Amino acid sequence: MLKPARYLWILATLCLAGCLLWLAAQWSERSALAQLRTAGQHRLDVYTGSLRNAVERYTWLPFVLSSQRDLADLLRAPQDAVQLERVNRYLKAVNDAAQASAIYVLNAEGLALASSNWDTPQSYIGNNYAFRPYYQQARLGYAGRFYGVGFTTQQPGYFLSYPIRDGERVLGVVVAKVSLDALESNWRVTGERMLVSDKDGIAFLATDPAWKWHTLAPLPGYTLRYIKESRQYGRNVFPELGLLKQQRLDSNTQLARFKTGSDQADVLVQTAKVPDLGWQMVLFTDLTPIRQGVSRVLLGTSLGLLALLAWFLFWRQRRRRIRDNLRASQALKQAHDQLEQKVAARTDDLLGANTQLQREIAERIRTELDLRAAQNELVQAGKMAVLGQMAAGVTHELNQPLTAMRALADNAKLLLERGNAEAVAGNLVHISQLTERMGKITGQLRSFARKSDNSAEPVLLKQSIANALLLLEQRLRQQRVALNIEQPDQLWVLCNAVRLEQVLINLLRNALDAVKNQPDASISLAVQQLQGKVKISVLDNGPGIAAEQLSNVFDPFFTTKGDAEGLGLGLAISLSIVRDFGGNLQASNRLEGGACFELELLAAQEQQ
Repeated sequence: MLKPARYLWILATLCLAGCLLWLAAQWSERSALAQLRTAGQHRLDVYTGSLRNAVERYTWLPFVLSSQRDLADLLRAPQDAVQLERVNRYLKAVNDAAQASAIYVLNAEGLALASSNWDTPQSYIGNNYAFRPYYQQARLGYAGRFYGVGFTTQQPGYFLSYPIRDGERVLGVVVAKVSLDALESNWRVTGERMLVSDKDGIAFLATDPAWKWHTLAPLPGYTLRYIKESRQYGRNVFPELGLLKQQRLDSNTQLARFKTGSDQADVLVQTAKVPDLGWQMVLFTDLTPIRQGVSRVLLGTSLGLLALLAWFLFWRQRRRRIRDNLRASQALKQAHDQLEQKVAARTDDLLGANTQLQREIAERIRTELDLRAAQNELVQAGKMAVLGQMAAGVTHELNQPLTAMRALADNAKLLLERGNAEAVAGNLVHISQLTERMGKITGQLRSFARKSDNSAEPVLLKQSIANALLLLEQRLRQQRVALNIEQPDQLWVLCNAVRLEQVLINLLRNALDAVKNQPDASISLAVQQLQGKVKISVLDNGPGIAAEQLSNVFDPFFTTKGDAEGLGLGLAISLSIVRDFGGNLQASNRLEGGACFELELLAAQEQQ
């Protein structure tokens, strides 16, 4: 609940902030308006000077032409065709050099006798301009000036006239018409919004074409009659320009709202008189930038006040925090002492726990090493068990060449006694071949039996399959099994050569056991290259694997054979070997009968 004194403090602060914002807005608006008026007055002076220069550069032209003898001779003898052509050509040459709109000569009655545009469809010759004020002024002996829309061409321009005298008598008038269209176009390029009006407030030059022939104020009746009689602007209707809510600042400056169609805008209206021409120039400056500037000043002042308020609140809050900190300092010191005691006790606990954790980590490392060593011993034991089970077949495979060698040696002895050396050489070649075959078998047995590590390297799959089949060759022949092999020539896998051969021998021996009693026994070995992997499929046409046993075939000590034929570790060891090298081993039954073992290994690049 706020106290009354705090309510008064907040109210006073809001009132002070409102006054500051109002003063800032007033100062910004007046300062910007003063700068805008100064800049506008400077531009008006420049544009007024350019207007005077555009007109005064031609004021000498009628005066100089009035002194030409040919013009006075034409007025004395208007029927002289030769003189008329001479004057017309002279006026055209002067007009082209001076870059005026037209130059023509009127007689005492206002009839055009000669003209610079005599050879164009808009020729002035034959037209009477006695109703024009510039003729009437020159007829009385004065220099005439008049701005209006051309009676013949319907093009606006500034008319300069001067009397042609014969002594004291006025024979006629010479007139020069000047176009101010180029000046008006130059003003439009600047992007300014301004107009030039006559003494009655009718705009005849404007940067916006829609403003022309509009008035700054309503026209009285006598002015409309004068315009109609002189045919000054070729029209009799002059709508108002649309200046609303005018606020006069001085005699030449006012604020007004400018309405154009459905749009309205606040503008600064500045007027500059051109007394020697009887005109006035009006400059309209949009006040939107001032309004935007005031908005920016209000925004900046508001932000400044908010920053000041934030600083004040921060200062008060900081004082309050310092006071609270001083009050809490003693309690914090007590809590700090208690915390140090708890930290010391906790540190002792953590040190004990850390020591125990290090002992457990060391024990786990030793256990893991022992487990890996036991696994390697198990793999080696599995290989030894396979060799033991293959011993009878290997022995038979060695006995055959030994028997043949003995027979060949006995035969060679008899042949030597008979002196048949050529037949003896043939027997020796056969003995050498049989010895080489026995060497291959014993060499493969030695290679298979040696211990190997878990290091992976690129292995040529075709060579590993050939080595495994060499050790099983006797059994394949004995069981009369048809062997189908589909494999690419050069396919490398990431594995260990000895352990890969152990896995292949286990899978092929299981397949041989499965087709033992099959009349048309066959085993297929298919190799496929997949996306970054190699799949080796071992298929047989045996009875397959019972559905309830399919999920247990890779369990240790699981076997469907008798105790004399195996311990049930072959597939478990094979799965462990394959997974060590990032591969997988799966078992399934074929739809056409028999079992299928799929071995997947990572593909490798060819070893250089």
